[in-house]
Amino acid sequence: MSRAIDAFPQSREFLADTVSGMLLDIEALQRPLERCDLTACGGTCCHDGVYLSSEEAKVIRELGESRRDEIEGQGVSLPKQLVVYGKWRDAVSGPKTATRTVAMNEKVADYPEHFPNTNCVFLLNDARCALQSLAVEEGKHPWHYKPLTCWLHPLSISSGPNHKPMLTLYSEENDPQRYPDYDGFVCRTHCGRTCEGGEPAWQVLRWEIETLGEIGERDLIAEIKEQIG
Repeated sequence: MSRAIDAFPQSREFLADTVSGMLLDIEALQRPLERCDLTACGGTCCHDGVYLSSEEAKVIRELGESRRDEIEGQGVSLPKQLVVYGKWRDAVSGPKTATRTVAMNEKVADYPEHFPNTNCVFLLNDARCALQSLAVEEGKHPWHYKPLTCWLHPLSISSGPNHKPMLTLYSEENDPQRYPDYDGFVCRTHCGRTCEGGEPAWQVLRWEIETLGEIGERDLIAEIKEQIG
């Protein structure tokens, strides 16, 4: 059994229930991607922080109080407020990790023009996540402290047929965050954009999918292979 997100037991329980009945968007999971390369993307997907559940927000605030010195010892300076609240562009309201101003367009050669020059306060200079690094140093699962939507990216769990949860990968055609003045999120990050000649998404994102399956007690990789035929 995977020990991912053990720092968030309520979120883990909810995720296990969700995954147990989750559909698989087989077509989307076969879209070709390139594997994550932090040296190239500089943590582009972390540019705007990450949405948090109330439990995730609570745990991260507590980490800031009890483990600040250890986190900052990795080479990052944390602000006093680690979690911010508001109503965001895609009508989601609630907590997310705070951001700091960083010239991402100078660090990343093809940084999307519509992305702000900011990044999550937990993003280290080498584009690793300070929360993940902390967990590894403690001998825990790398995603012990990592919020769900952060380690799941670029995958999403959306509402599928008959309103059942469905594991999918948004593309340039259906990215829900494409607006007249904002040209998408998932489909514009390095790990989420279509890469002709790349590998099928379910293979590139195997670790994420296997972890979801372990939490929901399903062999999702075997199910994907069976449905592909």
